[in-house]
Amino acid sequence: MVDRDDIIRMAREAGLDPDLWNYTDAFERFAALVAAEKEKQIIDILERLQERNESHTYYKYAINVIKGEI
Repeated sequence: MVDRDDIIRMAREAGLDPDLWNYTDAFERFAALVAAEKEKQIIDILERLQERNESHTYYKYAINVIKGEI
């Protein structure tokens, strides 16, 4: 799970100075939206892989883990 410290660390790695941010909460919400979109993309890929190989449940298991169902 990405927390506030992770977001600040990644911002610094990207060359941003979080100490100058006036809207830290907005950056945190933005980071959460980016993470949610990336998670959705990964799940979409896993679902397509599962459709191609229905005899195994590896991909479905991974989807359930990502969604927090397991």
